[in-house]
Parts: sequence; structure tokens; C-alpha cells
Amino acid sequence: MLIARLRVLMCAAFAAAVVQAHSPVVVVPPGPPEIIVEAAPQPEPPAASVAAVPGLPEVLRPSNEELRRYAAIIRGASRAHGVEGDLVQAVIWAESSYNPDALSPAGAAGLMQLMPQTAERYGVRNVFDPEENIRTGVKILGELLVQFDGDVELTLAAYNAGPNAVIRAGNRIPPQAETAAYVPRVLACYHRLQARRA
Repeated sequence: MLIARLRVLMCAAFAAAVVQAHSPVVVVPPGPPEIIVEAAPQPEPPAASVAAVPGLPEVLRPSNEELRRYAAIIRGASRAHGVEGDLVQAVIWAESSYNPDALSPAGAAGLMQLMPQTAERYGVRNVFDPEENIRTGVKILGELLVQFDGDVELTLAAYNAGPNAVIRAGNRIPPQAETAAYVPRVLACYHRLQARRA
């Protein structure tokens, strides 16, 4: 319980730091965090797992099994659309924590969190079908990489906020707090995945 509570506090601190770094608004924490100490220690995660990413609670870290589960679909879609497989894995990790049934309050659904309008535009019949969801999400990432001349940061910002938001921001990451936090979070996942292979 202590470790879980500390992870939540660390994630909140990271999110506040990202928002503060990308926003003219100063974020002031409400006060000292409450820490509850319990006698029973929590087991450490296995060493073979991917390391933690700031901004994502460790419990959401994908297992090696999760990384392999969709690997064939990701490999095929990545080759077809010119997107690096680790980047796709990082987006899935940040978007849905590998939950094919994930549904956001805004209506984004599935592993790559496709919005209903986007799914309809791309002819997705079942947004919760992992193969359809991944193939469509990777196709979108590939199109955005072309549109933004291979700039991964702008591609991720456009995946999160939409390409028009990036264009309106002068081909920069839009000043929206969610997007300003999203891009470094996905990049951190991406770098962790790459380090795991080294």
C-alpha cells in the first residue's frame, strides 16, 4: 500500500512538473502529502520487466507477455505503414496500458484509443478488436509521420490533439496541458522499451 501510495504521489508530482514546465500558469500543490505506513512490505516487480516511466504508475507497466501478445500485429502494421514497432508499443503503453477494452471519458477506445469519429472515418467495424485497432492506429501514426516530416514529437502531439492543433500552434506541440504531458510520457515509454532491448 505504501509503495502504491508513493507511486501515485510521484506521478502527481511528475504531471505537475510537466504542466508547470509547459505552461505560464504556476501549479501550487495543495499541501504536504499524506503518507500512510503499513507493516506488510509489497513485493518488488520482477527484474525482467520494463522499467517504470515517470507519469505512469508502475502497476500499469506492461509485462513481457503483454509486449509479446500483440507483437505480430504490430510488426505487420509497422512494416506496412513505416512506423517503428517500439513507437507503436510506446503509444499503446501510454494510451491504454495494453487493455484492449480501455475506454476513456472522451470516448477514445481500445489499445490505441481511437476516437469514434476517427474509427468511423477509417472504417473500423469493432474498435475493441486488437488487430483492427492497432492497424488503424499505426496507419494514422504513419500518415502523421509523413505529414510532419518524420518529427516524432509533432506526430505524437498530433495523435493526441489532432494535426490541426499542431498546425495552429505553428508546427509545435500545442499548449494544451494534456498534450504537453502526453508527448514526453510516450517518449519515456519509447526510450524504456529501447533500453530494454539493449
